[in-house]
Order: sequence, then structure tokens, then C-alpha cells
Amino acid sequence: MEKTRSISLNIRLKVLNRDKFRCVFCGKSPATDIGTQLHIDHIVPFSKGGGNNLENLQTLCFECNLGKSNRDVAE
Repeated sequence: MEKTRSISLNIRLKVLNRDKFRCVFCGKSPATDIGTQLHIDHIVPFSKGGGNNLENLQTLCFECNLGKSNRDVAE
């Protein structure tokens, strides 16, 4: 089966709930930080073989996700 980059709504909601709708890097939340946009990020980037499983996904704000780019945590 071919891997797809898109993450289902069901998985997105599970990640957001697990991470309490906060960026796991800086702690920003749309509930307390006006204008914060949350993204679902691959810990091991999709471009480097990372999958869409819950263990490889995390919640990041736009700024932290932009700074991380396609690096993984070890980089």
C-alpha cells in the first residue's frame, strides 16, 4: 500500500486531544494565545519515511513548525 501524506481528521483530533490543544515545543494554545494556529507535525518527517501513526505525530504552533522544517527531533 502506498503511503499518503494526508492525515485523517480522526487522527488529527486524537493528536490534538492528546497534546491538550497546545504546541508541544512552546506551549502556545489558541485558547490563551490569540492568533495561534496549530499544525499536526510528523516527528520523523514524512520525507524521511515517517508515518501517520499517533506515535509519530505531534501538535506544533505555526512558528515552531516553520522552525522545525523537515528535521526530526534528533537533528
